[in-house]
Amino acid sequence: MRILFPLIAALLLFSGVAAAQELVNMPALMVSQLKYDPSPAPAGEYFKLYINVQNYGLYDAENVSCTLVPEYPFSLDPNEDPVRDIGTLRGNDDALLEYKVRVDSAAVNGDNELKLECTAGGNRELSVTRKLTVSVESMSPAFAAGTMTSAPAEIHAGDDSVKLSVELQNIGDGPAKLVTAELILPEGFSASSSYSDMFNIGAIDKDSVKNAVFYIDVADGVSAGAHDATLRVKYKSDNNNVNDYLTNDIPVEIRVKPSPNLAVEEVLAGTGTSSGSFTGYIVKGGEVVSPSEIAQGSSDELRVRLINNGEDDANSVSVKVFRDSSQPFTFDEVYDYVGNLAPGESGDAVFTFTVDGNAVLKKYLVDVEMRYVEGSDVRTVKATVPIDVTKSSSDLTPMIAGVAIAVIALGLFFWKRKK
Repeated sequence: MRILFPLIAALLLFSGVAAAQELVNMPALMVSQLKYDPSPAPAGEYFKLYINVQNYGLYDAENVSCTLVPEYPFSLDPNEDPVRDIGTLRGNDDALLEYKVRVDSAAVNGDNELKLECTAGGNRELSVTRKLTVSVESMSPAFAAGTMTSAPAEIHAGDDSVKLSVELQNIGDGPAKLVTAELILPEGFSASSSYSDMFNIGAIDKDSVKNAVFYIDVADGVSAGAHDATLRVKYKSDNNNVNDYLTNDIPVEIRVKPSPNLAVEEVLAGTGTSSGSFTGYIVKGGEVVSPSEIAQGSSDELRVRLINNGEDDANSVSVKVFRDSSQPFTFDEVYDYVGNLAPGESGDAVFTFTVDGNAVLKKYLVDVEMRYVEGSDVRTVKATVPIDVTKSSSDLTPMIAGVAIAVIALGLFFWKRKK
């Protein structure tokens, strides 16, 4: 037993030395990053990357091939082949690889990685992958939207030519030039005039702020609350060595306050509109649903029913009639006070008028203006109501008399026959 242990130990020692010798005699690849120039690598430009591939084994490495795998923000020059076929790399020999790599113009400051994959074939296949670190220096601008202000200070549905001023902040690492801003509006909003949703800013230095100004119209019925819009910024950068503009989309919000929304719900014209037994016609939603019988020379009533379709109270509502001098109407009063209308509430403005005896028989369009108070502002809404003159009051007497005589004669005829 005492003799056996030294023998086993000797065998193990010999086998270990043999294995170590075998490992030394194998090819072995090692990838080293030598340098990159310039350092740090500037965003938007190219740099040279130098890599050393060494076979530190004693045996030759056959069919050695290395491939550079760039990852964002890096890319190879279009004329640059990522594959380098080294061929046979003898033991303790090395090869120098050189690549021309571009840094994306939008890259930010900091360390970034790309990798080199090397393989060897022949009787002893092997592969090795090495991550390479490159420090990037960015001079690229970056944008953020600051405060948005408006004139008027509160935006309501139905407002026209609202002035919006948006702060555009350059929070990047370099200046921007030839900067333009476009306001992409959501549904219910539109540019007040051509190009009023575009603004030329010019240059914005690093850590600087400039205002972009736009003019917009807000449609009637736009709901209160925040509406998403997009500020599209186009610019050129010192990092960008091509002629193309860079684009940056920034979300912004347009806030609309609750507001009234007055509309003409119904129009009654004729006689007796208050009691409901009128001779005239009704207009609902712009559609005439009952024929008109307003006569020349008659005294009539115009009843305009308003409804508040908005989301806020309409205070001190009044209606004014604008009669054109060419129209054959004389109004006793052209102004009527309605009062306050809550959302969904209706109210009437009533006007009495007379029709000229020689009025032309046709439909006349009379303009009315609805006024109401919202906060400290007086707002107006205009509408048009029809008044249709179709027959002369003097023509009614013979017609009525004739009908009466016919009725009496017919009654006497049947009474005599009954006798």
